[in-house]
Amino acid sequence: MSDGERSQTQVGADTPGKQGQETAERAASEASQVTETAKEQSRQVKDEVASQARGLVDQAKSELRDQGRSQADQAAHAIRRVSDQAEALAAGRVDEAGNVPEYVRRAGNQVGRVADRLDQRGVDGMVNDVQEFARRRPGAFLLGCAAAGFVTGRLLRGGAAGSGGSNGGSNTMEAPKTQASMFPTPVD
Repeated sequence: MSDGERSQTQVGADTPGKQGQETAERAASEASQVTETAKEQSRQVKDEVASQARGLVDQAKSELRDQGRSQADQAAHAIRRVSDQAEALAAGRVDEAGNVPEYVRRAGNQVGRVADRLDQRGVDGMVNDVQEFARRRPGAFLLGCAAAGFVTGRLLRGGAAGSGGSNGGSNTMEAPKTQASMFPTPVD
């Protein structure tokens, strides 16, 4: 083989190697571009999903707030109506009292049953009933205690305010004493 033939054989052998290397470099470059494009699109999708999720949460909050307002308005209206009916019943206008007389009758029946049960079982029986109820439904028991405490406090305050000057001029609801008036001043 002559030198010319050898150089052509080397050029021919080098050319496919160079072409393969160039193709591999080009493929790597394009793969890198595809990867970067995929990353960028992934970021955009993530941002869009986050934005839509925030929008849905804000919309849900707004709808819940609106529903809460509506229900609170309905509850306030119903309570106001019962209040007006109770005032009408107290004033002797039974025809304007709505369902309040029936509620009062039911409450009276319940109070009568409690009195009968107290007569039959005594204080110990009532205490046992209360303890059983507290074990079965502790949440309802605590809520009932809180409501009873609130009602008792309101009744006591109302009674004290109503009898303001009837006990010889002394008011049962005195202002609390300050620390200075509770302790005598030291004498030097």
